[in-house]
Amino acid sequence: MSTGEILCRVLVPAKTRTITRTRLVSEARTEDRVIPATYKTISRQVVREEARIEAFTTEAEYADVRVDVLVSAERVEEEIIPATYRTVERQRLVSKGGLQWAEVLCDTNSTGEKIAEIQRALQARGYRLTADGVYGPQTQSAMEQFQRANQLAVGYMTVATVLALDVDPYI
Repeated sequence: MSTGEILCRVLVPAKTRTITRTRLVSEARTEDRVIPATYKTISRQVVREEARIEAFTTEAEYADVRVDVLVSAERVEEEIIPATYRTVERQRLVSKGGLQWAEVLCDTNSTGEKIAEIQRALQARGYRLTADGVYGPQTQSAMEQFQRANQLAVGYMTVATVLALDVDPYI
């Protein structure tokens, strides 16, 4: 006696999750910087010839002389350069994919009206296809995209997929 249920093997995708970690790119370090000495030019007057007494008095003569004077000596300053980090993301396998048996909808246990209802449910979730009641390549593609987006078994119109679309597969 046939109940209309047909089982097929379907591919169950592997589940992954993204792990975010912070990795050290370069350690903190101290670098020595040499800061050169600085000089400033100072102008001042110096006595070129001292005053002397003669039969007449001659005043002292002055001339401008330029001299470089050390303003600050050369020194070494320590500068602390902080460590730098970058974020590394990788995917880790949560569960392996594989094959399993699942109840599917096919020509034997579905109608054009049921296919159209499923197509409308896919349209309501943003998938582009025509709700014409014909299970063609457009419907297959939209259904597989929905299955991948919801971590469902991919490949056949399974009862689990139909239920995930909030459509009753048995009415």
